[in-house]
Amino acid sequence: MVAVGLSGCQTRAPLVPMQQALDAVVAALAEGRIEAAVEEIGQLRARDPSHAGAAQWSSVVADLLWHDEEAVQHQFAAVRNSRTVIGESQAMAEQRGRLGDLLFQAGRWGESGAALHAGAVGDQAERRRAFAEVADLLPFVRKQTGPLLTEQRLLAGDVPEFLCGSGDRQRPLAIDTGTSMTTLSRSLAEELRVRGIRRAGAAIDGTGRALPVEVGLLDRFVVGDVDLGAVPVLVVEEDALRLRDLYGGPERVSRGVLGLDLVAAFRMTLDPERSSVVFELPRGLPAGESVQCVRAEGRCLIPVVVEGVRLWFVLDTGASHSSLTISGMQALPGGEARAVPAYRRIRTVGGGLVAVREVRELVLRASEARFRSVTLPVVARDEGSVFPVHGVLGVDLLSRCRVTLDRGRARLEAVR
Repeated sequence: MVAVGLSGCQTRAPLVPMQQALDAVVAALAEGRIEAAVEEIGQLRARDPSHAGAAQWSSVVADLLWHDEEAVQHQFAAVRNSRTVIGESQAMAEQRGRLGDLLFQAGRWGESGAALHAGAVGDQAERRRAFAEVADLLPFVRKQTGPLLTEQRLLAGDVPEFLCGSGDRQRPLAIDTGTSMTTLSRSLAEELRVRGIRRAGAAIDGTGRALPVEVGLLDRFVVGDVDLGAVPVLVVEEDALRLRDLYGGPERVSRGVLGLDLVAAFRMTLDPERSSVVFELPRGLPAGESVQCVRAEGRCLIPVVVEGVRLWFVLDTGASHSSLTISGMQALPGGEARAVPAYRRIRTVGGGLVAVREVRELVLRASEARFRSVTLPVVARDEGSVFPVHGVLGVDLLSRCRVTLDRGRARLEAVR
């Protein structure tokens, strides 16, 4: 009898079911492990390129990483591959609606209308229908003309604010990287002659409060010397945009904010030493000199290392004070035991909150900036449905840095 040696043979581990593998991607995102999610979704797409779920989550991951064109491409594939699985159901309508959202976000307005109309169902019906109607008024694609570099003086105040607007109608707008879209008060929208205004459901402000919004078209928007042409804007009531003095002084009303939609069209540098903001053609930041940000639900999230733990903070130039969410506090070494009673007002575009706990003597590192002896109030905020939000990096710390944003990467350099 011949003995057969099996010691050198290796058996391949069985592949896990696709749904289980997709669940692992979702879990990685929920834990803020964006690198793991990228690796796992790449393996799934290689394993079954025609799988609708894999295409859908590939689109989600690409969107998180600010890769607009990849997100659109994968969502097209998700729609195409879903037709053979779910037919023309509400789920299919949602797939098409998300494609419309991504096309609109990427400035491919002419292509977005049909998909937005098709996805105008359920809770998204009013918003997508309004955006589709405004898309019909916009150019086919977003484009800018004139110089691709401008430096503008920041106005005195608690948040970065500068003059911009429509032609000769220049008005102060605050730069608010915590707001998804450029937003105007109703009176400012009238002054700048915003047209085609339609009700667009509700949006969530920096305090987690839902407020009714409208969407309209500004025929010409100028940032310094750069003419962006026609742009969509959100319109809200006067008291929905309210920036308050950091120390509880008299309120002043901001009538408009430059949101992440237009900020993302540039390389933007906020320089507190020069008291200026520079907008220029995006060209990317070197990986060794910057950190990868995540764009989740209209917010720019930056990795912040706190006490050796990587957390995800909203990079929010419209928030008066940096803070922790409840999950962020719980993720720190020592967790809730480190939070002590306190009373602090936290102010943001749209209003304010009161924190009754805070965590003291923290060390934070964000990109190249390091902050010592930081006190972070604990604030109950919207903590994200797909990707976690552990806190907010506000003006109190950002004003001590030169902040550069470019194509989803950020560099923070301490200046004082």
